[in-house]
Amino acid sequence: MNHNNVELLAGELLSGTIPDCLPNELEATISHIGTLLGSSSGPGVEQVRRALAALNNDRMFLPARTLAETWNARLGFDLVVERRLVQALIEMDELEGAQERLKHAIESAKTMDSQQARVELGEYQGQQGRIAKQRFVRSNDPDELARAIEHYAARYRGNGRPYFHGINIVALVAAQERLDPSLRPPEDLRLPALARALLVDVKNRMSKGDVSQWPLATASEACLALNRCDEAELWLHRFLLHPQAHPFHIESYSRQLREIWLGNALRDRTCADRLSSIIDRHVMRTQKRWSMSPEMLKTAQTDPLSLEKNFAGERTFTVAMIKRMLEKCASIGCVTDTNGRRLGTGFLVAASALGIGPETALVFVTNSHVISDTVKDAIRPTDAWVTFELESSARGKPVSHKVAPQVLFTSPPGEPGITEEDRLDVTVVKLESWPEGGLALRTNDSLPMPSRQTKVFVVGHPSGDALQLSLHDSELLDVCDHDRLLHYRTPTEPGSSGSPVFNTNWEVVALHHAGSHAMPRLRGKGQYEANEGISIRSIRSRATSSPL
Repeated sequence: MNHNNVELLAGELLSGTIPDCLPNELEATISHIGTLLGSSSGPGVEQVRRALAALNNDRMFLPARTLAETWNARLGFDLVVERRLVQALIEMDELEGAQERLKHAIESAKTMDSQQARVELGEYQGQQGRIAKQRFVRSNDPDELARAIEHYAARYRGNGRPYFHGINIVALVAAQERLDPSLRPPEDLRLPALARALLVDVKNRMSKGDVSQWPLATASEACLALNRCDEAELWLHRFLLHPQAHPFHIESYSRQLREIWLGNALRDRTCADRLSSIIDRHVMRTQKRWSMSPEMLKTAQTDPLSLEKNFAGERTFTVAMIKRMLEKCASIGCVTDTNGRRLGTGFLVAASALGIGPETALVFVTNSHVISDTVKDAIRPTDAWVTFELESSARGKPVSHKVAPQVLFTSPPGEPGITEEDRLDVTVVKLESWPEGGLALRTNDSLPMPSRQTKVFVVGHPSGDALQLSLHDSELLDVCDHDRLLHYRTPTEPGSSGSPVFNTNWEVVALHHAGSHAMPRLRGKGQYEANEGISIRSIRSRATSSPL
């Protein structure tokens, strides 16, 4: 890789801008910055803080974690770097690791006599609340809910009464009252008084010159708690249109609506439903994707007409197409480790579709950079589990299936745009149990012809989130001369690795493995914004000729 190019990319990132580059180029950039840390020509702490903020704001949590951990290894503890690292770990669902780091960070901050330490100590307390809140979402454990309230309240009652902690208390107390109406929180945390006080507070802050994005989201949520839904919608629109409202911030409020307020964009019963629907349509328009929580999937199955609300009038696809897509979701799973941390996506197909078994046998397909015994940073099959959203939703609890230790077929990853037949970035395994309702997805070896009218769609679990469908701007750009690689404009996020790529008949034609704003073209020179998939045809050909 060109050293001068890496230096330019590093300069962009350290200035607080995410550079347009391939994933391997970003990895090289993070590595380059790491080698400079501590040297006379290396970046200072403020530059690294800006880079970490930009990475987290763009939901690029793995490179943020790598950079922060490299800083710690070379230069030791920094208050803000540690907060950004903990934030990335929480978003990657590594709650135990985040909790351990917070424990040490809080102990260190308490020994420092500085305003920065006092500020960051309050941020750490908020992160403690965030971890407990996420554990409550995982388990519905009322004790975790109570712990979350305690952590946020400890900071809120301190100096400044920060509105971020306060609005989380409002949401969590409302959830606590739903679980047990007989519970009475302390006087200063009761609703609706606390919500009214927060609304007055953020309006005062804005009138005194606070032009950041968070007061707008706080005002919206406070109005939600007060059942003033029209005002909540107004504040939400202001928040979504704010120039500093990055994907991380929007997803944070969306997750709060889904997980704590039980908002469902496919219903129209509550204010939280209405707000969730507004965010969904905004994200579809601006980020070209649609996320489906287990509750939304359940709603779509029991009430197909609910899809009309979000998708009627869309030009790229029809409601009928979305209904067919939902039928496939039972066979799309999220790969996790033993702690439940989400690492990627995979899907079920018949073993015969890959030429490695009978028609009746199921296999699970994902990338080798997700599951492998040999690829760096991949999870070993013996440590891997798979969850299927629809099955978990139907049972009302998370259900995991152990990956069988024997790998049926694997091929290492290659560089994007390279068409080597022995580098297909695929792993095929069996599961020790299979999901209820999970059937083999239909595959198609015939690749569609690239054109402006030819569409392909990707469904997966990006960044550890719920199932997500990439819908708009889904043009098939090109197919390589060997029918091995597909390039498409379908937008995806980090974590979509291993997702199925569907044609318009909802047949799997490829395995998604990479994407970039600067993807090398399959023909000719130059780059373009594209994602890349490995064709099912090439996987079948290689698996048949060289099985393990």
